[in-house]
Amino acid sequence: MTEPMYRHKKRGGLYVVHGRATLQADGPHDMAECVIYSSMADSRVWVRPVADFFDGRFEEVQP
Repeated sequence: MTEPMYRHKKRGGLYVVHGRATLQADGPHDMAECVIYSSMADSRVWVRPVADFFDGRFEEVQP
């Protein structure tokens, strides 16, 4: 099974989603469920709360 791929609607970048994690941090995002994803352009790894990732700024694309 391949990992899902998403395109950032505003910037056009392609990203591969590797999974989810729970963020442990002091502050309002403590214990927030996050998406772990990386850029297809430079392999940089990103983490974003699930609510932010799936708020409409990314769209799933077929690899």
